[in-house]
Amino acid sequence: MVAGIDIGNHTTEIVLARVDTGADDGAVQPVGHGQAPTRGRKGSRDSLDGAAALLHRIEVDAGACADVLVLSAIRPVDTDTAPLPPASSPRSPVRSLRKPDASTPAGSGFAVGRHVPLAALSGPAAAGPVIVSVDGDTDFEVAAAAITAALADGWSVTGVVAAQDDAVLIANRIPIDIPVVDEVDVAGLAPGALVAVEVVPEGRAYRALADPIALCAALELGHEQLPDIAEFTRELADAPAIAVTGRTAPPEPPAVDDDYVEFTVDGRPVRYSPAQAHSILRRDPPGAPLRIRLRSIPTADHEITVDDAFFTDLSALDNGAWLRRGVADARGTVVALLAADHVADAAATLQELTGRPAYTIASEPEAAARGARTTPGLPPDSVVCDIGGGTIDLVGADRTVTAAGAGETITVAVARMLNIPRALAERVKRTPALRVEGPHVAHEEDGRRVFLDNPAPADAIGRLCTRGSAGLVPFSNRLAAEEWRSLRLAIKQETVAANIARCLTAFEKPPAALVLAGGGALDDELLRTVGESLRMVPVVVGRANIDGIHGPRFAVASGLVHLYATASRS
Repeated sequence: MVAGIDIGNHTTEIVLARVDTGADDGAVQPVGHGQAPTRGRKGSRDSLDGAAALLHRIEVDAGACADVLVLSAIRPVDTDTAPLPPASSPRSPVRSLRKPDASTPAGSGFAVGRHVPLAALSGPAAAGPVIVSVDGDTDFEVAAAAITAALADGWSVTGVVAAQDDAVLIANRIPIDIPVVDEVDVAGLAPGALVAVEVVPEGRAYRALADPIALCAALELGHEQLPDIAEFTRELADAPAIAVTGRTAPPEPPAVDDDYVEFTVDGRPVRYSPAQAHSILRRDPPGAPLRIRLRSIPTADHEITVDDAFFTDLSALDNGAWLRRGVADARGTVVALLAADHVADAAATLQELTGRPAYTIASEPEAAARGARTTPGLPPDSVVCDIGGGTIDLVGADRTVTAAGAGETITVAVARMLNIPRALAERVKRTPALRVEGPHVAHEEDGRRVFLDNPAPADAIGRLCTRGSAGLVPFSNRLAAEEWRSLRLAIKQETVAANIARCLTAFEKPPAALVLAGGGALDDELLRTVGESLRMVPVVVGRANIDGIHGPRFAVASGLVHLYATASRS
């Protein structure tokens, strides 16, 4: 009697099976299975104690006792939100001059011109349009007077960038309506450099300089740089103001005391700020980062060696495309960190807790693939995708890719954006919701108004609710039902679906079928969003059915038992 034990970042799953080591076929006969939330951090003594308690419960229910316990190698993943600045690519040929939290531009329109410091306006008027910079030591009235005098002297001032938050004060004191962008980093901006600025009036959606072709032409950059410029302009698409210039030198590395993400570039370690690392982590195949320090995350407070990391900027979800701005809290970045070090003593600790021999016999991806391949009718050239709480494992015939960021990333993003506890976020992320309009009437996500079977409790009226075993559970008073559906799908698309697409770039050619296993595969919407994200590949996306009875769950636990049976026969 063998127990395959899968201690995940969120859920612990166990399959209890009878193994006939002398049989060639049908050597594994499941007799019981179960699952429970993982206690504490994956691999900790608390998590192993919880696994022992779950095993005891399954053994009592099955009327059988395990002789051998088998585990996979355990690597914890830490998923949390960090207050990181917005993403900025270090590979981009342009850079933003505006500070991330700036919020008070003035004027309207867009302009491109050569940079002229305010002090240089006292000389002869330059030919062509100019963008004037105002340093942090200059009073706004002095700046406005100098710009007004320069206009009278024939200067073609088409825009202003100011170091302080003086945009409105300057714009109100000059005789023309031009874009004035404040809280700009003017240090290091060379005189004569081309600068592009734009201020968007309230309520307008069009942003000329968020167009990569227009920005490339404005700053006189070559067309070969368009892909990197397009990556940069995605971050400008909903900005109220834009101030950019060409990059003339690589970005400054983080200071000694700053947070960083370390990569290997051309054989040497290179450190980027977390904001600069964001686009690399989302675009490059898993395995790029080496070390990370994020002081806002306890496990990475000093430095952590990692095998992978995945960042999801929540502001990308609150961009006006999915829902009204401001109805969700989009501050911060969801960070998933896959530790490089395995938990070395897990089997020994479990053996101590249970009094049964315990062995670590495989990696999680290897066990998940073995379990998923018990699915009836599985195409032979399929790639198995095991979606756990902390990691995504893609396992093909000749390649295995493990990425940080899975089900817990969705949970953390939902909890943060709705300001609700993680336990409630875990529930509401999976199922449709309804907005209760009165004691007897509710508004469904598909627009239907329905009568409730029972009168709604007072705390549910006027709020968005999920259906729970004990009735309606309210979780938001700001979102409409349709908005929550859009946001929920967007979160799943930007987290797990985008991560799976990133993993597939590590394969030389896309597989014919991608078979989803693990707890995440139970989410029908996730199955859909993964399929939508891979439509252009194209890849058929389906679900595993472990041993033909478990559905997509228990892939690792069942796979461990099958691997033990194979090893015993040999």
